[in-house]
Amino acid sequence: MGHTEADGMSDAAAGITLVNLEFNSSCNLRCRHCSLDHRKKRRIMEPATLSRVMGLLAAGQLPNLRRLDLHNGGETLLHPDLPGMLAIIAAFRQRLGAGAVVGLLTNAMLLTPEISRHILASRAVDQLRVSLDGGSPERFEHMRRGAKWDTVAKNVAAFMRLNAKHGHPVRTEAICVMPPQLLPDGPFAPQFVALAQTFDKVSLRPPHNWDGSRELGIDDASYRATAASRSGEACFLLSRNLVVLPDGSVTVCCNDLNARGVFGSILTEDFRALAGHPARQDWLGLFREGRQGEIELCRNCSGFFAPPGRGEEA
Repeated sequence: MGHTEADGMSDAAAGITLVNLEFNSSCNLRCRHCSLDHRKKRRIMEPATLSRVMGLLAAGQLPNLRRLDLHNGGETLLHPDLPGMLAIIAAFRQRLGAGAVVGLLTNAMLLTPEISRHILASRAVDQLRVSLDGGSPERFEHMRRGAKWDTVAKNVAAFMRLNAKHGHPVRTEAICVMPPQLLPDGPFAPQFVALAQTFDKVSLRPPHNWDGSRELGIDDASYRATAASRSGEACFLLSRNLVVLPDGSVTVCCNDLNARGVFGSILTEDFRALAGHPARQDWLGLFREGRQGEIELCRNCSGFFAPPGRGEEA
């Protein structure tokens, strides 16, 4: 028997290991190393959209799903009914399979004890990641404009106490974007080290320019050297990631904070069709041929081109 279109869709779906769900498209911060366009109209994901997504995932449409991340460009905790959204995820959680991790990334300014209790009580989230940049309280506030170190430190400490009280059901990770001169060894301020050490894991990362839609003054020579050395391969995120935006539209990767790579909608197509969508497959082919410059979204991106050692996390 010949290879059918349905077979091709199944093959493409098997390659997707990372799905991002953007509950809310706006953010309460204006970080220096972020390309999110704050002029965009704010959008909130409806419960019906989330229910459709979770139903498709629970039906096994992405059989190799490893992560379901509740973020993209916006701050997840700004969703007006976070407990309700987490309850929907919890209702489907066991049908995702034991290997799939549900992660929530936040800037922690809104991670109040009440919100922390909702997250823990939902049993929907396996991992909480917090953006903890800069290496010192002063650099943190400089890089993450609008954030207050004392507020974040207090909120994180409260979450850690509650998590421990409940038997540590949620693993924690600090995602730390650092000025290049501080990588890999600092020096880091004592307050920063003390807070970072309360997390189960700390990941140090250099700044990047996301999809290149905004000039952020970042030296991206090392990323471009990595890209040049890996000819014949496609970007890890383009190969493995799909992002569902609040209105149900779908873009190709979580570097795309401004919906420039939207090619379909989960409201009218399923994950198998979206994974095998001709536009997405064309972009993958161009990337493998070293022609990513012909893809508008990828042309100026220097963010996450298949860096060695990153595994399944983005």
